[in-house]
Amino acid sequence: MASSAPKPVRATSAPRPGRPALALAVAGALLGLPLMSACGPSTGSSDGAATPHARGGTATAKGTDGTGGSGSNGGSGGTSWALSAPRTVAGHPQGQPPADMVRRFDDDTHKNAARLGVSGTPVRAYYDDRTDGAWILYTGVTGSGFEPGRLHDILDRLPAVHDDGAGDRTTTSAIDADPGPHGGRAICDTVLLRTELLATAVSTCSWFTPTTAAGITLIPKTDGTGTKLGFTAAEVAPIMRAVRAEVEVPRR
Repeated sequence: MASSAPKPVRATSAPRPGRPALALAVAGALLGLPLMSACGPSTGSSDGAATPHARGGTATAKGTDGTGGSGSNGGSGGTSWALSAPRTVAGHPQGQPPADMVRRFDDDTHKNAARLGVSGTPVRAYYDDRTDGAWILYTGVTGSGFEPGRLHDILDRLPAVHDDGAGDRTTTSAIDADPGPHGGRAICDTVLLRTELLATAVSTCSWFTPTTAAGITLIPKTDGTGTKLGFTAAEVAPIMRAVRAEVEVPRR
């Protein structure tokens, strides 16, 4: 679902108090990430550099956080799942992000659904991560006949780097993630922007089963409460699993 990233705006002065606004600007330009399906950047090194993963439709031995992957069906036990949007998930209450962020999120959700070719009962919610000063954007579809491996592969992408020649470098990448005990497939797509002064990452982690397709993205708030400029796949994947554990329920 990730679209080609437009040329990011280059930072030309020292970071200002509202630096999370840069992450939002990057996110707005790059929310062509599979928001209903994909997720964060591969960040295998300590400095956040993207790390490619084995391709070909099989899950890697470990997830983005080093836990064992569940493979295509691991842990699902044949259960049919459905998506919900509880008022609180993983300790985070629902909230209302800025209108512009919601608009971009909604627009991209429709594009991503079309790219994945999934349809069914849509669900979305915005959760307030007050600890990290971030918004957890969650969206998905409950349907039938989904092919987790095929949807995973649509979001799978080779690492790519764009250097504008003026000190700004944008890296896009994907990495397999452990989907958690519900099984299926999971993947994270990330856009990492490095300027002369800072680096920020926008990551979306998605999961798929035969009846569900969903994903989450973390975006720092712009009100000064954000503790980070962005979130890597390694940070988003565990949150994805925690959210999934509460929003995905056995289908009746």
